[in-house]
Amino acid sequence: MVNYLNILENPQINFEKTFEVMRDFRMGGINPTMYDEFLNTVKKLPNIRMRGPLAYNVFDKFNLTDITQDNFTVIQKEVMKRGIRTSKICWHPEASPSMCKVDGSGEIIVSAAHSIQNNGILSEISENGIVMGYTFKKGKIVGEEVQKNFASTFLGFCNIHDSIFYPIETVGYSNSQEQNFLFAYRGFVIASHKKREVSTSQNFEDQSVIDIIENKKKFDKAIQLKDYSIIESEVFELPQFYPIAASSSFYLDFDFEGNSIPHSDSRMENVFVTLLPKQKENKTYFILSYFQQDKQLYKNLGEQLRKRDNLKSDITMIIIAHTNNVYFNPVYYKTFIEEIQDIIQKIVFQTQMDHGVIDGNNKIQHQFSMTPENYLTNPDKISIFGY
Repeated sequence: MVNYLNILENPQINFEKTFEVMRDFRMGGINPTMYDEFLNTVKKLPNIRMRGPLAYNVFDKFNLTDITQDNFTVIQKEVMKRGIRTSKICWHPEASPSMCKVDGSGEIIVSAAHSIQNNGILSEISENGIVMGYTFKKGKIVGEEVQKNFASTFLGFCNIHDSIFYPIETVGYSNSQEQNFLFAYRGFVIASHKKREVSTSQNFEDQSVIDIIENKKKFDKAIQLKDYSIIESEVFELPQFYPIAASSSFYLDFDFEGNSIPHSDSRMENVFVTLLPKQKENKTYFILSYFQQDKQLYKNLGEQLRKRDNLKSDITMIIIAHTNNVYFNPVYYKTFIEEIQDIIQKIVFQTQMDHGVIDGNNKIQHQFSMTPENYLTNPDKISIFGY
């Protein structure tokens, strides 16, 4: 059995997208001439639970060959590029060919929007136009330098509707209801858009799609009515400038006291977070938001954050455990973050990776969490705030 067929053992991977790229790149022995027969053979394999090593002998006739780790990296990058291209969309509730700029064929022109402000926040934390994030490479989390013009970008708005964010890009932060709403909305859009991109190569459960649709409906209605009160925000100040910025949304299983947070079946209730450094003010703001409708689930978080009086640790865990859309000044990263990469990797595995049992239809059933109840208390005592 050639090495890349092991992806067929993971039901969450959309293997067709990977094999399409291998066909187009003529890698691993896969090519257009034999592709249809090869794919039909894949689809006829027994259920994963019933499959043994001998089941893969059916591929011997194709003269497949192993691929190198470097080739696998090239393939996965191309899969992601295609996912990005096919997932571009203007998220604004009024988006349509008649309301957005379009090209000669009538398609909406979607430009690269920043989920973290480029000429404000990213400029303040960059070094010679470079910021740093972290990513998985060969199974390990490592730092990654990124041009600030490309950091945190996504194909999520046309040039007309990207102007919705002017109140948080053209004036200073004043903790207004509209600004906090827009920061929450931006966190929702970037997280949801990244799920759309990744869904081309990974099979997410139906609930994930439902969550995006239902939460988008709420934001869309609020934008059209200019009703920013649907978002409740808790704002915390660190009395020092830290060259770190983040924007995302996600749900929490536990609060800071280890209490389980029960979610509904119709919509996974999310929180929306923003880490906002302000150099001139010598402050860093942390904005924790949620729908007013979900206040009964998340209001304790703000109360606990204030009562615990351990903001650096608590914000560290919320950011590290739940968002990859976080960027640092490069010197700061190499000084304070690089040394905790292994612990970050462990936390990400516990809190962001899916776990479950495969059923007879190659679907993940009986999902379970590896997230410790006390993870927000920061048992490893790490901090992204180095001073």
